[in-house]
Amino acid sequence: MFRRWGMMFGLLAAVASQGRAQTVIPNSERVNPANGHTYALLTQSSWALAENTAMTLGGHLATINDAAEDQWVFNTYGMFGGTRRSLWIGLNDAAIEGQFVWASGEISTYRHFAPGEPNNFNNEDFVHIFEPAEQFGRSGLWNDNVVGGTGGSIGTIVPNGLVEIVPEPATAALLALGALFACRRRGAM
Repeated sequence: MFRRWGMMFGLLAAVASQGRAQTVIPNSERVNPANGHTYALLTQSSWALAENTAMTLGGHLATINDAAEDQWVFNTYGMFGGTRRSLWIGLNDAAIEGQFVWASGEISTYRHFAPGEPNNFNNEDFVHIFEPAEQFGRSGLWNDNVVGGTGGSIGTIVPNGLVEIVPEPATAALLALGALFACRRRGAM
């Protein structure tokens, strides 16, 4: 299955790179063993462009549901390819100031903002995770950002989008049914 996802990301990344959307960073596809979701890292861009690309790939920017998923995301992608990376996630308050929602539409109340954040400085609407060894000691913590919809940089930092693709329930059920059938068949032999 992992191989199938990799081939899908490669194909869609090549198609997306022909338009305004950015591409999936090669070999960045990973399955989180705790939830079975597939994640991939996009090249640097604005939040809006990253979310648009994520939807083209069949997902959204990542929805972080708990501390374990937050830590897995940071450990997996914060230093991906030996490069410190700030990561766009799907949390935003672009529609109604102060009411943060996930781009996926999921309901998750988990938050991991840095002290004093979100502060809406200059009308910040889009959330990213600070990169490892961030200069003010906010590594792995979240921040709201003003440039998510237009520019894509925080001073010299340009976040990478983090795509999350949730398998359809039917796909997960078929995989589980196949595994059960294989186990029963082995037991019958």
